[in-house]
Amino acid sequence: MTIKTQTKNESSAPTGSLNRAAILLTAIARGSSKGSLLTELVARTGLPRPTIHRVMDALMEMGWVERDPQTTRFNLGPDFAALGYSAISRHPIERVAATELSALAERLDQLVYLGIRSSLDMVCIGRYESESQIQVGRGRVGLRGPFGMSPACVAMFSRLPRDEVEAIIQANLSRYHRIEGFDESGFRRAVDDAMKSGYGTYDNIVLDRTTSGLGVPICDASGYPVAAIGTTYITGWLNEDQRAQCLHELRQAAARIAARLMTRG
Repeated sequence: MTIKTQTKNESSAPTGSLNRAAILLTAIARGSSKGSLLTELVARTGLPRPTIHRVMDALMEMGWVERDPQTTRFNLGPDFAALGYSAISRHPIERVAATELSALAERLDQLVYLGIRSSLDMVCIGRYESESQIQVGRGRVGLRGPFGMSPACVAMFSRLPRDEVEAIIQANLSRYHRIEGFDESGFRRAVDDAMKSGYGTYDNIVLDRTTSGLGVPICDASGYPVAAIGTTYITGWLNEDQRAQCLHELRQAAARIAARLMTRG
């Protein structure tokens, strides 16, 4: 699979208002949850300010984008979010996985996430909670970030060809380094370990040293990862036996989901 590493901009992408709108919506989705400043959108997209203003005015009128009057930051609007949730609810993997992963969250007494890859991004399409009073993890349905920065991402790396993994990492490396506390050497060790073991861990990637994670891929009939499930927990919360049991439960759930997807196909 070829990875497109060039950032889309006005000169490298097809012309037209629809394409510019798509570029800007993607740039906002990849930005901070606090929203994106106009200067940040200019830098990310290469589009001129008058073009961005014109397209944003149209998107705000549609309810797809909103602008905070205090911070002047742009963010995705509620009408666009509703379209996204509608798409997620119809995603075949989420429909197949929902019951399985809800039960898994209860067995583990931890949050469980379901993620899919979208080019150079990972998108969370499922968050399943237990009844535990302690919920470790800030992921939410619809959250989008650079592919690589979650246990589920590292799990998918474990089943991707090495050259594809390297292309993704090189394309996203500058985005990784914008994450506070990112440790590139720890991240690369985690990726190497995942490619040997077939599952992902999330220790020593971001230097807060307080949380750990496990992730396993969901693969199609050819063994290619189409999604992944992951969980996070307080570092030291699980002993070795509990961690092994957690990994076993994740793998079993992923295998059952994969089998159901193949049956549907």
